Amino acid sequence: MPGPPPTPSKLVELKGNPSKKKVTAEPEPTRGAPRPPADLKGEALAEWGRIVPELDRLGLLTKVDRAYLVAYVESWASFNAAREALAEFGPLVAGRDGGLVKNPASQIMRDAADLMLKFGSRFGLSPSDRTRLSVPSGNEGGPDAQILSLLS
Repeated sequence: MPGPPPTPSKLVELKGNPSKKKVTAEPEPTRGAPRPPADLKGEALAEWGRIVPELDRLGLLTKVDRAYLVAYVESWASFNAAREALAEFGPLVAGRDGGLVKNPASQIMRDAADLMLKFGSRFGLSPSDRTRLSVPSGNEGGPDAQILSLLS
């Protein structure tokens, strides 16, 4: 299927629908933050603890989002480890023949960053995705406001 994938209706709701295209509601899995896998450790688990509560607060998580979240946080852990290796050993390291070669950590960083952007954008984590979101302030979008709008 050519073209970009369809935008989830929840993101359309947050971003707005200026084109007024019909928004079809997709199946809605149970909302809430999934549990991290038991073997998630170190920096990946720390990143899980940093982003999951905020995404859950925004109502962007469901129980079935675990695989995407794991891919994102593991990519972050790889990126961070490569970043630390690059900082420790520098951009050039000794190669097989004794000459200087590009540190392989830079390629690991680039690959991990690509995956982070790919999976993070699914949750609105990239700066460009975030600029397109408009989250209601206060109770403007809450149930009380919806009831009041029906009564007026």
